Amino acid sequence: MSVISRIVLILLIITTSLILTFAGDNEFVGTFETTLMANSEDMDDVIFKNIADPAKLKFEKLPDLTDATMTAARLFHPTQEKNSILSALVEIEDEKPSIYVDINLDGTFSQTELFLMKREKKDNPYLWQATVLIQVNGKLFANYPIYIQYFRSYKYDDMNDSDRLVRQSKEAYAKGFVDIKGKKTLVMYGFNASSQKISTTIGWLGVDSDGDGDVYLDRLSPEAAKADNETVIFRAGQTFVSTKKIDLEKNLIIMREHQANDYKRIELKVGEILPDFQFKDFEGKKRKLSEFRGKHVLIDIWGFWCPPCRRELPYLKAAYAKFQPRGLEILGLNTDTEFTIENINSTMKKNGMNWNHAQLESIVSVIKAYRISSFPTTILIDPQGKIISLSQTDRGQLDLRGKDLLKSLDSLLPL
Repeated sequence: MSVISRIVLILLIITTSLILTFAGDNEFVGTFETTLMANSEDMDDVIFKNIADPAKLKFEKLPDLTDATMTAARLFHPTQEKNSILSALVEIEDEKPSIYVDINLDGTFSQTELFLMKREKKDNPYLWQATVLIQVNGKLFANYPIYIQYFRSYKYDDMNDSDRLVRQSKEAYAKGFVDIKGKKTLVMYGFNASSQKISTTIGWLGVDSDGDGDVYLDRLSPEAAKADNETVIFRAGQTFVSTKKIDLEKNLIIMREHQANDYKRIELKVGEILPDFQFKDFEGKKRKLSEFRGKHVLIDIWGFWCPPCRRELPYLKAAYAKFQPRGLEILGLNTDTEFTIENINSTMKKNGMNWNHAQLESIVSVIKAYRISSFPTTILIDPQGKIISLSQTDRGQLDLRGKDLLKSLDSLLPL
């Protein structure tokens, strides 16, 4: 190699190193807004029980409960981190439901603790919602929102006729804006009401990746992720960033830039091909997702440890029996860790789960790349491998849960 060639090579190496160092050292700064937002994508079920004698509850002003049905339960308190907020749901025929929430924990329902619920969707008379604010008296954030949903007329199999299904948010986001290469970018972080802190490596994080001024917080959205003692890298346009530091005392957010090849997430989007992956089935055979080309495939990420997963089993069995002859295949990605392969296989057979299943050890990297944090998670792909639905019904996608799964497949698959 000539001297000139050596010099050119050395300069190229130095230049490349400087570029990579620059990309890694770039920092972006922002600040938080002072209002928190409830995390309505990660809700907990609360079963409200019938109160035969409302007089047993304390009211600042006893309401007219003629012809009313009252149920009660305790909601999760974000500061105390336990179910300590006494709440009572009041229903009167042909009227909107309302809910009392003992915000100040004094054991008495005041008029300021009564919330009239609203329809979550104008055309849905069965889903109602309200948001209540719990005082946390932080230096930056004064109130912590709790989002409440009431599913009128909906019951799980183990609920009594008088029971009511209510769901509540347990987490909230702090919203801020960071200047990333001249663009004001929305970012979001889970806020711990008990510690009054935000972690950059644990809990929910979000970044506006597509620049539309919003963060889509669905569990499969590339704009959101649940960190598990890790640094999560997001895409903001064509820039890849993670959070370096948060200082609530100074109201300061610092993010750093990463190289594109540091971004390992597989972004799941309707209309795009789901990348092929290998797996080992419960007979020990090595398989591929691409083996199912030519058929619609419902990918179900589940586990026996997960009660909502078990509740879906009757619908999956019905779907497979009815639609497998019409070109449907189901691929279960199992996430059980406390049972042997033999036990899982035997239990699946006893439960009539006769579709294809993948062992956890063979699909850990797939689940991590998809950043799955909610179970069950279902993905429907077409015969060419394109994603049809992620069950994001708020975006007009086919519903892949419960009875609606059967309706969705019946409308999609040819007779």
